[in-house]
Amino acid sequence: MEKFEYSSGTPEVGIVPRAPHAGPLLRHVYEQEHGRGGFAGKVTHTYHLYPPTNWLAGETRALEADAFAPRWDAPMRPMGGTHHLLNVLAPDAPRDVYRGMTRLVANATVAMNVTAPAAPMESFFEHHSATLVYFVHQGGGTLETMFGPIEFGTGDFLIVPKGVTHRFELAPGPQYYWVYESFAGDPEKSEAPTTGQFLTHSRSDYRFPRTLDTRNEAGRFEIVSKVDEVYTRRVHPTHPFDVVGWRGDYLPYKFAVEDVRPLVADRSHVPPSGHTIFKLPGCYLCVFTVRSVEKEGMWLPFFHRNLDYLETLGYHFGDFFSGGGVVQAGMMTLHPVGLPHGPKPAALKKFLDGRDPAVHDEVAIMADLANPTRISEHALGLSRPDYMAAWGAYTSDPRFTHRPGRLAEVRALAERHAGARDALRPKGGE
Repeated sequence: MEKFEYSSGTPEVGIVPRAPHAGPLLRHVYEQEHGRGGFAGKVTHTYHLYPPTNWLAGETRALEADAFAPRWDAPMRPMGGTHHLLNVLAPDAPRDVYRGMTRLVANATVAMNVTAPAAPMESFFEHHSATLVYFVHQGGGTLETMFGPIEFGTGDFLIVPKGVTHRFELAPGPQYYWVYESFAGDPEKSEAPTTGQFLTHSRSDYRFPRTLDTRNEAGRFEIVSKVDEVYTRRVHPTHPFDVVGWRGDYLPYKFAVEDVRPLVADRSHVPPSGHTIFKLPGCYLCVFTVRSVEKEGMWLPFFHRNLDYLETLGYHFGDFFSGGGVVQAGMMTLHPVGLPHGPKPAALKKFLDGRDPAVHDEVAIMADLANPTRISEHALGLSRPDYMAAWGAYTSDPRFTHRPGRLAEVRALAERHAGARDALRPKGGE
């Protein structure tokens, strides 16, 4: 019988001691622990050629936030009771991933940003206040980390845990990312007791670093860290990616949007929450992806008002099923708490006329941020002033406007369909 060997335990790569904090190897390499929850939560140990604290103390200094990332910690104001459609960000100058970061909306625990990097990163970066969740709407390259490189492309999520040293190496061509900062915790995979662990995706779809790119280099290596609105630069004489091995479960990873397996239902419309992939404190991150259309149920979203969350929706590709041709790829909509919204008139007409598509050919990323959420002046500058008018046909098209006999019409229809039931028996059955 063929012999099978199974590996188990904590993931590890490269040269590591037999156990953390123990063994003769620790007299030859330098162990560093990256820990959450006061080291009682997730941790990872990295093993370095040189001490991680070998910075050049005389070159450590705070940076001017307005000079380093002028739009990241932009002034915020309360959200008003109007919907917004944001145009694609047009950078005023070629900046890297972080220096061009632009904040759109934020609540107490999560912020949503956009960045369109067009310049290489001159420094490494560490975010000491948040875990970062990227969605790559356009572009690709390599996320370089001390745990190893992660190659990424259009349609990938990148999760960069709080405090991890990293740098983006960009591929040629346009780049455009939506970036979610989680200040109060790391993303947790969304699961429901009724659907199990493989919907809407599986943890086996996460791609962690599995190869090291150890750098034994001397020079001047600059790391910029962010704590709240304070940016600090420090300089090391050796490369920060001098890691020869690591062990643990606190790691960066990527997740492809193609691996989302959507919930679908023939006889009812799945609500937006059914498409959640990650839960963050104060935020749900959802993916609407290519999926079959409901055959008996309403295939459009019902008119709704979200009484606790601001709904943000970034359009990745396709013709979004409720958009009625108003939105385009790369745009984003903001639907604030309490204000009703739903399908645009053109989309509802298709449903009422029975022009049902076979497939929803679309991908969109939705982030619902708990109330109260604030909006930046930069986001308001991207907002199209005519977006509220996208529902305008509901007040001008005779199909939707007031008719004196409307009440009697609905009463007659209700009486006619009072006995309607779903037909569950096979065709031809008794």
